[in-house]
Amino acid sequence: MATRVRETERKYEPADGGLLAGVPGLGGGEEILLDAVYHDTADLRLARRGVTLRRRTGGADEGWHLKLPVGGDMREEIRTKDVKRVPKQLADLVLGLTRGEPLAPVGHIRTKRRRWELLDDEGRVAAEVVEDDVAAQTLGQSSEIKAWREVEVELVEGGDEVFDAVERRLGRPSDAPPKLVRLLGDRLPGERKQPNGITEYVQRHVKEITQQDMRIRQDGEDSVHQMRVASRRIRSILQAYKGNRGLIRELRWLAGVLAPARDLEVLREHLQAEVATLPSELVLGNVRQRLMETFAPREQRARDEVLRTLKGERYFALLNRLDTLQVTPAHKKERLRKTKRRVGRAWDNGTLHDVRKAAKRVRYAAEATHKPKLARSMKKLQKRLGAHHDSVVARQELRAMGIQSHLDGDNAFTYGLLYGCELRRAERVEDSLPHNRKV
Repeated sequence: MATRVRETERKYEPADGGLLAGVPGLGGGEEILLDAVYHDTADLRLARRGVTLRRRTGGADEGWHLKLPVGGDMREEIRTKDVKRVPKQLADLVLGLTRGEPLAPVGHIRTKRRRWELLDDEGRVAAEVVEDDVAAQTLGQSSEIKAWREVEVELVEGGDEVFDAVERRLGRPSDAPPKLVRLLGDRLPGERKQPNGITEYVQRHVKEITQQDMRIRQDGEDSVHQMRVASRRIRSILQAYKGNRGLIRELRWLAGVLAPARDLEVLREHLQAEVATLPSELVLGNVRQRLMETFAPREQRARDEVLRTLKGERYFALLNRLDTLQVTPAHKKERLRKTKRRVGRAWDNGTLHDVRKAAKRVRYAAEATHKPKLARSMKKLQKRLGAHHDSVVARQELRAMGIQSHLDGDNAFTYGLLYGCELRRAERVEDSLPHNRKV
């Protein structure tokens, strides 16, 4: 069974004259010996994404540790018991990075650690302060040995004011990377400079896909939606700038797999919220129970399909193509104008859902080309039409549930009432649409 902890820490250069001398509240001073072997693919796919996987002995948390970046000074650590091989539970969480490539030892780090507790005025442990003497060796076809000292301060019950107190003694945080990154050094490629702003935009959302991949595997809130949005953004840019059609098809396939898991959840939560606003005398029959019985199995099947897809070779091949994707924005202004004209054509000849899809493409193209005013206006239109489309889907579901309720001998009144509410929601959207539909 895995345990999860959030760590907020900063690194510092060791101070002359003793660690944090003169800082009030510093107590303890125990010494710990830590021995860790780090695992990665041969081409260091985990380390390149800021992820580390290690087996460590010594200390109170012996076992396997998977560290994932969260943002800023924060990382999430997932810990499992000590076993000989990489635990499947942890290996599965990083499948979107390893993509079937084997994990093997890439670094061995021994640390002689001195540990203190920094107490606040009420005697609580505000932070843990450690000074590490590190001896490290790369593993694999070649071996390199390095040694260094560093200080780490990890918050426990304190906040950023703890860092302020520490930095009055030690100075600003160091820019030293994590221990494994420091050991690997030049084996890790530097950040690749993108040839243009549109490719930079696309690659930012490629990274978002891999980030949300790990969150989906952990059942992270809103993770399916965020991956779906990132894939749509990339697809919209490829469509606007005549990108590879095969890649566009694969992105559409991925979005199609993600869609049911997200849409069913949103619809269920919306209908549950609508029922909750009704007076109790208008909620007739087993409405709440039927909502759960209708949606829960479908949501679970949709999630299972997402997880199956995220373990498949087709998905891994798509990620590999996206990693090296570059967009050549030939005739950038003209391509944006043509994309904008799609909205007008949809207004004239299509459905409101067609308008929404066209507006979404324009919005993402405008974001990539730094047209914030156009992006905001398209986002506003997209949001309105999204509510309209949600109403159409909700009415279809309510009609089906109402019919089934009647066939089961239950009262179908509330489903008809909710149907009317959804119809009115769509009418309000239609009334709010702009009369001047020029983009």
